[in-house]
Amino acid sequence: MSNSDRPVHDSYQRFFQEYLTKERFFEFGIKEIIYGDLGKVRDSWNALKYRIVNGGDKVYIRGFGRNASGSPLYLDFYKYLFPKAVVEIDPTNNYAPTAAIKEMTGYAKQGSRKYTRIMNYQVSHVFGRTKNVYLFTAPWNIVYLPKLLDPLTGHESKGVWAEEFTSMFQRQVCEKFKEHIGDYNELVTKGDFTNRLTEGIQSLKDKYTIAEVEKLASAVRAEFSIIDV
Repeated sequence: MSNSDRPVHDSYQRFFQEYLTKERFFEFGIKEIIYGDLGKVRDSWNALKYRIVNGGDKVYIRGFGRNASGSPLYLDFYKYLFPKAVVEIDPTNNYAPTAAIKEMTGYAKQGSRKYTRIMNYQVSHVFGRTKNVYLFTAPWNIVYLPKLLDPLTGHESKGVWAEEFTSMFQRQVCEKFKEHIGDYNELVTKGDFTNRLTEGIQSLKDKYTIAEVEKLASAVRAEFSIIDV
């Protein structure tokens, strides 16, 4: 018997068998995800694209490499790719996305006159790619996710249950924000843009080691791949 044929002791499966059907739990999860207001998402996405190309307010990415040690490569890469943009590393790894989702939903972990207090939700990137200056704060790539769903969507999640729910979740996002995701896909597949990705990586060869540049190149290819809708 091969390893793939052996029975799997899956804690999610055992929970569903004992307490709740998988279908009902998935239905609850999908229903309770909080998205940004459609109009605010549109305006925020257009504003972000403008700042990346034309400069103005800062735009952020998450740090690259262990303890963000590879971040200088990414910042130098972006200086070539978007010379007018003010790109910085997010100071907490989640400051900018949290600020964005607050403004688009009216919910915050700390309630106030402006925001309704929210509990046991976490800020989550739907498609990841947090070193991509478009996607780290793309308003359609950020949601409030019930913490109950973290075992199915977190970066350590594994197994068929996690894969099934993540697929369902991402399909819903693709349907909800199809226009903006299509816009992003068009941006990153244009010939002049893909050429500049390559040129930006090549521009670092005189400043960094071959290994560092190759690691960046691999990351850039993944970060700027299209989102399959």
